[in-house]
Amino acid sequence: MDTVIQTNQLTKTFKKEEVIKPLDFSVGKGEICALIGKNGAGKSTIFKMLSGQLMPTAGDIHLFGATGNDLAEAKKRMGFMIETPAFFSDFTASQNLEYFRIQRGVVEKQRVQEVLQIVDLAKQKKKRFREYSMGMKQRLGIALSLLSSPDCLVLDEPINGLDAEGIREMRRLLLKLNQEKQITILISSHILTELQLLATRFVFVKDGQVVEDLSKADLDEKSRKQIQLKVEDTAKAVQLLERNYGDIRYKVLPDQMITIQNYIEEAGNINRLLIENGVVVMEFRLEALNLEEFFLGLVGEEIQ
Repeated sequence: MDTVIQTNQLTKTFKKEEVIKPLDFSVGKGEICALIGKNGAGKSTIFKMLSGQLMPTAGDIHLFGATGNDLAEAKKRMGFMIETPAFFSDFTASQNLEYFRIQRGVVEKQRVQEVLQIVDLAKQKKKRFREYSMGMKQRLGIALSLLSSPDCLVLDEPINGLDAEGIREMRRLLLKLNQEKQITILISSHILTELQLLATRFVFVKDGQVVEDLSKADLDEKSRKQIQLKVEDTAKAVQLLERNYGDIRYKVLPDQMITIQNYIEEAGNINRLLIENGVVVMEFRLEALNLEEFFLGLVGEEIQ
């Protein structure tokens, strides 16, 4: 897989405090990579160093294999939405984007209408920015980041403040950009359930360090939480479990339910053990952690 973003021992220090510790991190072509961490973990600082808004204290950034003096040219292939863009409130979407097209030296005049079409704002010809819903404002921000026909988007909290419908629209848009336009996406959000529906890779950041880096398949494997079973005789089932698995962790719940927190990999053997010893098993399933539960377990803190 071609590498779009690569950092080598990247650090950032503010007033002697090392906010980003030596960071080795990469994003491959075609990925939707979610950067996950609580407030203050360093996500926005990483994004701002990638965009050039902040200079690293040490280390290197490679974009599409380019670094140093070649980085400016490589950044032309990137689209960034790190803070809400400052649009003109009295301008329409077309007028706003035309201003930025000229400012950024994008030659193709038709590109304004193309990106408005992509984000489904092309029909809002007369509506001014001040009349836009939050979802429309965020979609216009995406349109701005697409003006230069980037191969990679870096988006910091693009679904922040959106209602449920706005979030669904943003998810559909980002999946379309990734799947139809082959645009690589690096994204952060506090709405982890949404990232779970969107991302193909999950990078967890705590105190300026990457603490876990997982593909979707790896996350699914690691986030298996517990075995949940319903039996006719809970007392007999518990005796069998304790006799065969000395340090088993379980809870007996109402309605003849038992949950087992360890020995997940022994699920098949546990089911067989109970059945072969005359315990009637009415229900047996593996429950998985959602992304938020996995994150909280990983960092040991609550999301703010």
